[in-house]
Amino acid sequence: MNDTLYTREIADEICRRIAEGESLRSICRDAGSPSEGTVRGWAREDRDGFAAKYRIARELQLDYWADEIVDVADQGDRDPRDRQVRIDTRKWLMSKLGPRRYGDRLLVAGEAASPLRVLHEQVAVETLSPAQLEAIAALASAMLAKRGEN
Repeated sequence: MNDTLYTREIADEICRRIAEGESLRSICRDAGSPSEGTVRGWAREDRDGFAAKYRIARELQLDYWADEIVDVADQGDRDPRDRQVRIDTRKWLMSKLGPRRYGDRLLVAGEAASPLRVLHEQVAVETLSPAQLEAIAALASAMLAKRGEN
């Protein structure tokens, strides 16, 4: 359907259903519903503030799926392989769509929120004072003693 269908009521209903776990594709299959492309266009154009509502609905959808994983896992009457596929599908989607909350976290490079820092300087031993040399010697002794305890 075309984008003239936009009303706040339709937009709110779409966001509510997304937040309750439904896919946009499923919602847009209903008779009288706008197409997926139309709804995404509303978000892209931020029609009547729809972009923020849609983004929040998508975040809530991930929370819904997280709760749903527990329910699926507890369905003992369902085939174990079926449960595993349903759980893995949701986990994969969640990790891709919400990597900060639901993704595996392997930090191999700095990020804006978690930068890597170099915590050492290259120092020539000849330039250290006697007090600095004593501090390094004490640290080395303590580390060696700690290793001996383990």
